[in-house]
Amino acid sequence: MSSKPAIISVIGSLNVDLVTRTPRVPVAGETLTSESFDIGFGGKGANQAVACARLSRTQKQASESKASDVEVRMVGAVGDDEFAAGFLKSLQKDGLKTDGVKVLKGKKTGVAVIVVETGTGENRIMFCPGANYDVEAKDLVDSDAGVVLFQLELPLEVVLHNMKAARDKGIETIINPAPAIPLPDSVYSGLNHLIVNETEASALSGIENPTSWDKVAAVFIARGVKNVIITLGGEGVYFQTDKRQEQLQPGQLVPARKVKVVDTTAAGDTFVGAYTVAVARWKTMSHGAPFDLGAAVEHANRAASLTVQKAGAQSSIPWLDEVPSA
Repeated sequence: MSSKPAIISVIGSLNVDLVTRTPRVPVAGETLTSESFDIGFGGKGANQAVACARLSRTQKQASESKASDVEVRMVGAVGDDEFAAGFLKSLQKDGLKTDGVKVLKGKKTGVAVIVVETGTGENRIMFCPGANYDVEAKDLVDSDAGVVLFQLELPLEVVLHNMKAARDKGIETIINPAPAIPLPDSVYSGLNHLIVNETEASALSGIENPTSWDKVAAVFIARGVKNVIITLGGEGVYFQTDKRQEQLQPGQLVPARKVKVVDTTAAGDTFVGAYTVAVARWKTMSHGAPFDLGAAVEHANRAASLTVQKAGAQSSIPWLDEVPSA
């Protein structure tokens, strides 16, 4: 193990999920007894941070509070309400450093109120960003970080400011631009890793109903992205690099693993977390060796295949020793 851990900084959202399951949605003025109610911790930022933490250590390491070769730091904000202490404790239990999570006085933690129809599986979500939208657009990037990971559930100006800060500090940068919104070209210029699903890839590339992922990837690479990863659900994962494209080589496809799908929640976040850990370890410990993009994608794909076999968000994210080696 390296004497210096690989440091991942996740700058993103923290939300509390209030989930009610009901046979159907009540009509206006109707009171309906639900089947169940659960409170869970989520937000794409927190989910991906948890995935980084779990997929960089075994469950035994975490339970015994043993140091890993990867340190994961969560950066964001919660309110000073009844959810904050439990949320932070939950993150710490998974091995996360939470010094970068500010508890904002007089603010509420972000909340997603989710109503699930048990018959159809359809859900309806009401999201209140709360403290997430009070994160300031200032430098939140730790200079000793090896990798900084972003999503788009914080105010866009916060993300743009810190992506530039990370780039200026020479830190490896990854973005999972979800939910997808139009982004300035500066986001892509010099971006090390772009991870999108097929819907996001189409929306952000401007190519509707794409018939060639090579053409979609070419758009992002022309904007300055070095590694493009597109998750395709049941079709697998496509990836391409700027160097392969320069040599006129097509992108590659890793097939989806054949498993029984129970719940796809947090599968994408698990993929991003596993991939980010691979990047962080390479950045800190490779001693100049090239990054094995294919191996990183295959490992992340195996991790995500475990998540879809369980219900829930953070509760379904596996630990490193649960992921098969092949």
